[in-house]
Amino acid sequence: MSRARKFRRLLLFGSLLWWTIPGAVMAQDADEQLAMDQQRAREAESRQDFETAVREYKVLVQAVPNNAELESNLGVALYFHHDLKQAVDVLLRAESLKPSLYTPRLFLGLAMAQLGRPDAAVVELEKAVAINGADPLAHTWLGYEYTAQSRFEKAAEQLEMAAREKPDDQDAWFALGRCYLELGKATTTRLLQAAPDSGRTWQLAGEQYEAQGNNGRALKLYAGALERRPDIQGLREKIVALGGTIPDVKAGQNANHGEEDRLYLLVHSYETKARESFEKVSQIDPDSYRAHQVLADSYAASEHFDDAAAEYGIVLERKADLPGIHGDLCNALSRTARIQEAIKECDAEISLSPYSADAYVQDARVHLLVDDNARATALLEKALVLDRPPIAAYKLKAKIDIAQKQYPTAIEALTRYLAVETKDASAYFLLARAYKAVGDSAKMHQAIAAYKRVSDAAKGSEEAQRALDTQRDQDALPGETDQKEASPL
Repeated sequence: MSRARKFRRLLLFGSLLWWTIPGAVMAQDADEQLAMDQQRAREAESRQDFETAVREYKVLVQAVPNNAELESNLGVALYFHHDLKQAVDVLLRAESLKPSLYTPRLFLGLAMAQLGRPDAAVVELEKAVAINGADPLAHTWLGYEYTAQSRFEKAAEQLEMAAREKPDDQDAWFALGRCYLELGKATTTRLLQAAPDSGRTWQLAGEQYEAQGNNGRALKLYAGALERRPDIQGLREKIVALGGTIPDVKAGQNANHGEEDRLYLLVHSYETKARESFEKVSQIDPDSYRAHQVLADSYAASEHFDDAAAEYGIVLERKADLPGIHGDLCNALSRTARIQEAIKECDAEISLSPYSADAYVQDARVHLLVDDNARATALLEKALVLDRPPIAAYKLKAKIDIAQKQYPTAIEALTRYLAVETKDASAYFLLARAYKAVGDSAKMHQAIAAYKRVSDAAKGSEEAQRALDTQRDQDALPGETDQKEASPL
């Protein structure tokens, strides 16, 4: 090889080396810059400056595209920055890039839950639990969302796991206690359906009144239970202990009471579990917001609404951003005729939980108390476009429609309501009125027949039904009662 040729090769090699060295230096500088961006993002997160964290992660995502972990970090930062909709978009992208990642699944579930989309939240949280079953947070939120779907048995399973994994979590214990209460209510409804005038139904109703301190009604119900089931142990002792006299009853026939006994015992089992869960809350911290919420709920259940309102106020002092409490306080205030105060609390609940259909329905109910049909209608319309609006919204809407003589829309709403709440006599009464107004006599008579059938089914066990009926209208206004006419028209 000639010297000129060798020189040219050396010159070419030198030029390549010249371009390679700066490239390596530039890459190293870029890596250092990215590392600095990531460090700043983490520091911002640690001091809860999520606006800065979002900004830094966006730089990182742009510099390193299609990186699932960085997309996940950005989504989490957006979640804590309360930009839920953008967080969902980013977390979905992270999930598509790497489906096995746990964090995007978890935070997608949390974001969907707070956007009022329990069905979508459950899908993500179930996948999160499948990936990492050791995180109590995933079990807790899956329990919350099963509860939102009224799947209380599955909710209780998840919350039991969360409580076992984190036994000092008062939120998990509180939610578990509420699940058991709902399971107890559902079982009570099954008892009413299976044996509406049975000894166990009357006994359970007596226990409810006794727990409220109404011994007079309790005695009447215990006597009714004994007349129907002289074989039930302990009834005579209850009557004597409350100062009553044992009625003269005949020996019962050898009827099969297995199903009513089973359901009665199951109700008590759920009540015991609920009480134990709430006791755990108090043991963890007797002055916590959850402990006061337990007390407030207890007052509300026994219709001591002034006491309930005071306790809900303490809950808000302890934790002002706890969802649901402004709504509970709104309900308690409305039951004591403090309507303007109630409206303020309902409005506060909507501000805190803008994707909660329950919050809009509660607010609508209170606005109806002051005959503000326009505002109530607007609130119900917002509720009905959200996921899983409470069925009571349709009955409330029908009442407004009938008042405004919009009978076809009232019929549509009541038909939807009665497809779920099949035992509501007052709804059939309203439906008959609406059909009469539009001139459909055949369907009017069908509604009248349904009204009579439902009303007659409660006769003979009215006292027990009143105590145990867990399907009472959640939209019932203070002082509102079912129609009692022989014919509703």
